Amino acid sequence: MPINTREILNAVSQLTADRNVKVAVRESLKGGCITGGAAVLGGLLLGPPGLALGGIVGGCTAAAMSNNKFKSVPRVIAEDMTSAQRDSLARSVYNVLQNLRIEDATVLLPLLLNDPVAKAAVLRAVFMYFQQEMNLSIVD
Repeated sequence: MPINTREILNAVSQLTADRNVKVAVRESLKGGCITGGAAVLGGLLLGPPGLALGGIVGGCTAAAMSNNKFKSVPRVIAEDMTSAQRDSLARSVYNVLQNLRIEDATVLLPLLLNDPVAKAAVLRAVFMYFQQEMNLSIVD
């Protein structure tokens, strides 16, 4: 039975859920700016101890602001991606599967969960897609 888009996306979702892979939805950069800004401000006001205090306060503020803003890959696939993006991701993964000579849907998920080489190749394709095509950061 040939592999279709839905089966590929289900396998990717299962694989990334098992690894607890999350996508930083534009929050890492904001958090870094908040932390850095607070450290600079603390350093200007209090000198060297202010740098440390500003970094701590800024880091805690950034963490609180980014709470629940990291999404799992399966959730991003289901909720945030358009149909065209899903098809494009599935094509990227399918190309990897062809190189691994996986052509049957019944062996797809068991092989991906048990074969480290296949798992790494598919995860690499997923990570590259999210980073290059969607400009999202992966938190693994």
